Formats: sequence, C-alpha cells, structure tokens
Amino acid sequence: MSTPPDPLLYPWDPPQTSGVMVGSDFLPLQLTAGRELGESPLLASVDMSSFRCLDEALAEANVAPLDSRSAVVSIGSNSSPNVLRRKFAQYPQPVSGVLPLIRGELHHVAVGHSAHVSQGGYIAATPYPEKGECTTVWVSWLDERQLMALDETEPNYRRIQLDGGACPLVLANGERPVALSLYESRWGVLTDGDGGALPFMDQPALFRVLAGGGAGEFVGSVFEGPPELVAGQLGTSAVQAWARDWFPAAGLVAQVCFDSVPEPG
Repeated sequence: MSTPPDPLLYPWDPPQTSGVMVGSDFLPLQLTAGRELGESPLLASVDMSSFRCLDEALAEANVAPLDSRSAVVSIGSNSSPNVLRRKFAQYPQPVSGVLPLIRGELHHVAVGHSAHVSQGGYIAATPYPEKGECTTVWVSWLDERQLMALDETEPNYRRIQLDGGACPLVLANGERPVALSLYESRWGVLTDGDGGALPFMDQPALFRVLAGGGAGEFVGSVFEGPPELVAGQLGTSAVQAWARDWFPAAGLVAQVCFDSVPEPG
C-alpha cells in the first residue's frame, strides 16, 4: 500500500506544462496558437519515438481518441498526475493510464476551499463563480472508464456541465471547448464570515485563518498549533463530522451555484 500524501502539501504536484500521462511518464506537448490540440507535437517520447502528435499517441496506445473523451476542468489535486494515477489504481476495474492534461484559462471562475474536511486531513479546493476572475486550470480529457473512476473518488462534489459561454475556457493553443464540466462542492465554499469567499491558500495559512473564525475552546484546539498537529486532528472522522456542522454554524459558508453565472455582455 502506498504512503498517503502529506496533507500539508495539498494539492501536491500539478504538471509544469501541458502534456499526456502515459503510465508513470508525463510527455510534454507543444501547444501553438492556431494548431488543433490533437495535432500538437510531443516534445519528449521516452520509448515512444514514433509518436509525432497527440492524436497519433492516442491511436498508437489503442485508447479513446480526443473526440470521444470528456473535458473536465481539474481543480485542486485532480490536476496532479500522481493523484490521478492513485485514483485510477483504486478503481475495481482496469483504467487506462493514458490521459491528456492541458493548461487553460477559465473565465468568471475563482477557486476557494470547500466547507468540509477531506478524509486525508486537508481542506480541499472548490471552484465558485466570480465574474471578472480568470483562473489558470488544468483540463483532463477523460475516457468513459476514467471518468467513472474519478466520479467515484468525489463523494463531496458533484460534477456539473459548465456553460462555456458564461464561463469561457481558453486552452493554451487558443481553442475554446464548448462541452466541459467541473466538480463543485456539495458543502459550499468557505468565506471570511462577511460573505466573501476565502481565496485558495496553502493549508497552514488556512488553519491560521480558521483559528480566529469562531468562539469556543474546541475551535482553537482544532486549528491552532503546529500545522502537523492540526492536520493530524483533521484526519479523524470525529473532527471531520464536527467541521461539517461548525463551518455553517460559524457563518463561514456560501453555497456554490454556477447556474447563477450571468452571460457576458
């Protein structure tokens, strides 16, 4: 059994550039304005020197082509190839390890923290609508089995179809996918107590903010102290259940509703 990742390092290791996961390797892609994603050349090939572009790499690997895959905006740890590999490995049926991960800019969407504590002892990210914001994201092109496997790992989120007109996604090559989805928190987004969503930050910084977010000795005992101690407490089921109740009771939650995003105009 692999060692669980350090919760204090969430969301761990996103790629440095757009590319395609191939098993344990990550092959960078060169995205150029005006060139379709599938025609983008691979910059490194490992043992796959015959692969000249993404479409050919997928065909040679005998996996689903781009046009039969689902574009899912990855927020938080789902942008980490290592996390995705672990999630796919946990699925009860075989899951392909070949997956394009493409950098993009998502408009009118910001990233904060979900109002729950994950089993791993960290407070995960969630997107929320915010007119005028532009967020750098990673987009996974998942086949049907990969999508099923990822859905199963997200009990605290719901995957929704995102309106590409209201929230345009612009890939690094300039393409604007129309059909896309993302995971939004079922618990809402953490706020500053005055209605404004807390921006995404590292876990120790978030712990310091939450330590002053409410009254009561239990609040201080959970979020105050060395970050390693806080993360250890958050890794217990009792504290996770408490947090789900305390966040809204302390007035630190706003619900997420992408249906309310206005059309640009």
